Amino acid sequence: MSSEVKEEKVTRELIPPPDVEAEMRRYVERARVVTPQSLAIKFGIRVSTARKMLRRYAEEGLVFYVDGNSRLRIYSGAKAGRTPERRGGSDDNA
Repeated sequence: MSSEVKEEKVTRELIPPPDVEAEMRRYVERARVVTPQSLAIKFGIRVSTARKMLRRYAEEGLVFYVDGNSRLRIYSGAKAGRTPERRGGSDDNA
């Protein structure tokens, strides 16, 4: 007897519909923390698409880049009540 668990393959949208994109804009603007992965899961889009959209939203000023590396980028919404902080420690002498 074999107890195989079949995982259902999830198909994610390459380009989100306009109503979903509008909802995403409202969500990311107020999100304390958002990553491409979390955005992709929440709205059913591809991670690559979420990454591009977050980059575009950062250029538009809806979100700002908080921290990360080449594999993970962490953003915060412009209206989330946080201010952009410099990475790398405090700059008390500036």
